[in-house]
Amino acid sequence: MKNIFKCILVVACSVGLASCDFDLETYQAIPTENAFSTVADVQNGLNGAYQSFGTYRFYGNNVVAIGDLASDVAVADPKSGHGVTINRYQITDTESILKEAWEYGFRVLDRCVRMIEGANNLLATNAKLSDEDKSNLDLYMAQGYALKALTNFYLVNLFGLPYQPGQANAQLGLPLLDKEPLEPFVNIERATVAQTYELILDDIASAKTYMENAGTDASSSVNQFYLNEAAIYALEARVNFFMGNNDVAKASAKKAIELRASGEVSDLVYQTMWSDIAITAEDIFTVAKTNDDNLSANALNTLYGSYGAVLSSGIKTLFGPEDIRLKLIDKNNRPLKFDGIPAAQAVSNIPVFRKSEMYLMIAEIEALAGNIAASQEALFYTAKRNPAIKSASELPSAKDALIKFISEENIREFFEEGHRWYDVRRTGEKITPNVTGVTGFDVSAFVYPIPADEINAGYCDQQNEGWSDGLPQ
Repeated sequence: MKNIFKCILVVACSVGLASCDFDLETYQAIPTENAFSTVADVQNGLNGAYQSFGTYRFYGNNVVAIGDLASDVAVADPKSGHGVTINRYQITDTESILKEAWEYGFRVLDRCVRMIEGANNLLATNAKLSDEDKSNLDLYMAQGYALKALTNFYLVNLFGLPYQPGQANAQLGLPLLDKEPLEPFVNIERATVAQTYELILDDIASAKTYMENAGTDASSSVNQFYLNEAAIYALEARVNFFMGNNDVAKASAKKAIELRASGEVSDLVYQTMWSDIAITAEDIFTVAKTNDDNLSANALNTLYGSYGAVLSSGIKTLFGPEDIRLKLIDKNNRPLKFDGIPAAQAVSNIPVFRKSEMYLMIAEIEALAGNIAASQEALFYTAKRNPAIKSASELPSAKDALIKFISEENIREFFEEGHRWYDVRRTGEKITPNVTGVTGFDVSAFVYPIPADEINAGYCDQQNEGWSDGLPQ
């Protein structure tokens, strides 16, 4: 993986928050067993993985922007040129946003693998570690496994066809990083989607085990800016939901809500949480942004600000006139969730898991099973943000109407947060993208190409053959 090797083999980039120097040579690499000689080194390695995940090149912008712009909820401004190729499906295998997502996704994976390996080596070779040190190492490994699973989940949804419940899922997935980090000049074959999801589930199981081993005191110290125990269950819920394992997804979503134990979210808190970087009762895991990130042109706020992206014209019609979420859309259809804090317009937390997602997941699962009252009860958590809906019983009672309402509620709740494209790939719902003359587009039949640089370099030479056939026609 040509682009990745230039940076990830350098331990200075793998431990800590410094930017990578892409001109560094592989002979400068330090073996993992020498890089992680203290508990602090392991913690720094984990911080480096979080930094790569949250950079604008991955979840800090690109992964989220694709989720909206490639769907039917957002329109890019052709005058600015930003996001237009994704929005209009004018895709090539040299698309920069895809190249960055691929490269930085694998950077996260490599850092996680190296950190976990380093932690295990430290536990095996250092007999003088205190109980607190061992607990902290368990805590760091739990987060490393969870971050690895979450990153693989997004990569396989971008660069692999969707998981199909009950099928073999032999379609190409990802090159898998499991126990060994990336090595230079080695061709890595892509696993299947089934094998990719198997690794994701294994990593989630490992995350839960290490979090339990760390102990209650340690695990309870992990706040919502990190992959805490509730976030690991939220991840387990989402992954199983995408796999069609609905019973597991529902149980895990309920466990995530239980562990978060944050109570109700008032309308005032909901409306103001977007202009603050404090953790709220709605957050399960959120990417924290600060002035030190120097986002400027790379902030989501800029995409929907000076770069002119807006919500699709029909989105507002999905809301009741008094719905509090309408206050997060201006008169020109510009969404306001990532407009920053008063002191810095580019600084906004970027939610990855919110309680609202867990409730809507439960609502959909119950509706699909025909459990109407249970679905309505879960759905009311978000639906009551429209004050015209005063009780769960006022929500649709016919199964098909309820499922349609839930789909639209996901748009009302998560516009600008990048959920829509991934959701319709999961459900198979047909959409009308921002492509002239195209309706009924099946996003689940489409997959992005592996970036040309990786294919041409020969380190991952299995392209998604025929990917362009799935473009809207």
